[in-house]
Amino acid sequence: MKDYDVTVAFIPNMFLVDLVNNTDGVALVLDSIQRGKEWLGMDVLIFNSWHWWIRAGQGQPWNYIQIGNQKFKDMDRLDAFSKGMSTWAKWVDTNIDPAKTKVFFQGISPTHTE
Repeated sequence: MKDYDVTVAFIPNMFLVDLVNNTDGVALVLDSIQRGKEWLGMDVLIFNSWHWWIRAGQGQPWNYIQIGNQKFKDMDRLDAFSKGMSTWAKWVDTNIDPAKTKVFFQGISPTHTE
């Protein structure tokens, strides 16, 4: 049996885009992926969209949604999801060399409540 020099890192970022603590609360920033620096240099990246677009009320860990300098108390979750996924896709296109890093995306995962 061959031995492989493999390191596996689990870097949770449940929303792919940034959650930022500000003086006026926690913002889900749909056009920012500052934590993406942690993903650089990997040979393989596997992303998952999770279930964040269904979070509402007490189930959401943010106080407002932010795009640029605009702040929204709430917005249509599918619209927010689309904006967040566009930010993620642009980040991948800008920061990942496909000759060095393989990127996989797992879409909707099954619910874990049943």
